[in-house]
Amino acid sequence: MLPRWVKVGVVAAVVLAAVGYWAKPYANDWWLARQACGGAMPDEAVGKLIPGGKHLASDYEYVSKELGTYSCALSDSDSGTYRRRGISAVGYTNRDSQDLMIKRAFHDGTGRNAGALPEGLPGFDDEAGVRLLLTCPSLGKDAEGRPRRLLVRTSAERGVMKDQRDASLRTAVALTNEASKKLGCGAEPLKAPAHALPEEPKPVSLSAAAGTTCGWLAGAKLPKGTNWTVSIAANDAAPLSRCELHRYGDDEVVMFFNASYGDWSEVPFKDAADERASSSADGWVTQPLLTAEWGRAKARCDAEAANFEAGSRNEVPGIKGPQLRALLTAFAQDQVKRHGCTDLALPGRELPVPKR
Repeated sequence: MLPRWVKVGVVAAVVLAAVGYWAKPYANDWWLARQACGGAMPDEAVGKLIPGGKHLASDYEYVSKELGTYSCALSDSDSGTYRRRGISAVGYTNRDSQDLMIKRAFHDGTGRNAGALPEGLPGFDDEAGVRLLLTCPSLGKDAEGRPRRLLVRTSAERGVMKDQRDASLRTAVALTNEASKKLGCGAEPLKAPAHALPEEPKPVSLSAAAGTTCGWLAGAKLPKGTNWTVSIAANDAAPLSRCELHRYGDDEVVMFFNASYGDWSEVPFKDAADERASSSADGWVTQPLLTAEWGRAKARCDAEAANFEAGSRNEVPGIKGPQLRALLTAFAQDQVKRHGCTDLALPGRELPVPKR
């Protein structure tokens, strides 16, 4: 018969082994979370952006200054063989990759589905994640004289990002700062906000919009007899701004005003113009462009294109080509002043005549 102390030792060893087996996945989670993305991953990212009950499987980071590429990921796993990225970030300092990434965000229009970020953050969010665009003073200018920039997209599962907007935004800021540092961007680190903006901005009165990017509407000549409200999805640091007009108490957007900054904006705005102002029989080739319900203006900002549009929906009484042109002019002039742009080109005063 074994001595009593041997029996106790065996039992203790079994207990410790069991505890160790149970605790190992959590220790692995702790280690991977602190290693991921060079240690830049915020603690809350793992707690809020990885679905509950999932353990972490691996971390990954890749940096190439020569290619202008940064990527990192923290993966969770449902089994030993199936892995997917729980949280990931990818960033580029080369223009071709940036243009491809940002164009994908506007594949179905000119940005009305993109969400605004808090003031001071140069980017936007959408169903694919949070995109932040930094100017890189240490990288100088490209061959066309445009400032070199860094674009970083941070993603997680769509449903999780939607439910955890604050954590998603703070994680995006942290990983963008890490990408900026490792790619030699030289930008000042972004400051993480306490809270993200609501997914759907709440309409406010025109007087309450004074002092904001949509404040110009308070002095605009809008149709009388309607109590107007405005949804503000605008940020002077971001590559896009949007103001949407509603009738008081109605969530439906009846007029919208979009601004987009960067050469990437040429393609979606050209597509929007072609859709509204041409047909198989008649071609309206007018740059900038104006129709009865839609207008486009252009400018040059920081050596790149800027595009502005105004649109009227559902035949708003008192809004046709001339009135829409006046509102587009007020919007574009305000944006040009805010961003220090030049070469503002407005539509002609008359609607273009279709070619026969």
